[in-house]
Amino acid sequence: MSAPDDLDLTELRRTWDARRRAMREILKRIDPRGMTRPARDPSEREWLEREGREGGGWFVEDEACAKAAREYYERRYQR
Repeated sequence: MSAPDDLDLTELRRTWDARRRAMREILKRIDPRGMTRPARDPSEREWLEREGREGGGWFVEDEACAKAAREYYERRYQR
């Protein structure tokens, strides 16, 4: 779906540009090296591989963190 010809998006684009510039400044102050995340579920990892998106990103997956998260959710949300 495209925008109507008479719709002026100039101000919206200016706002987006300003927010992108602000985000780049913030990201300069963040060093993600050494950050961890819970290890992905095998089915999630399989789906990412099928989609060609298996790159781990900035975070190192941590199985101990994943185990702790699973235990927490089992206690928190008992069925």
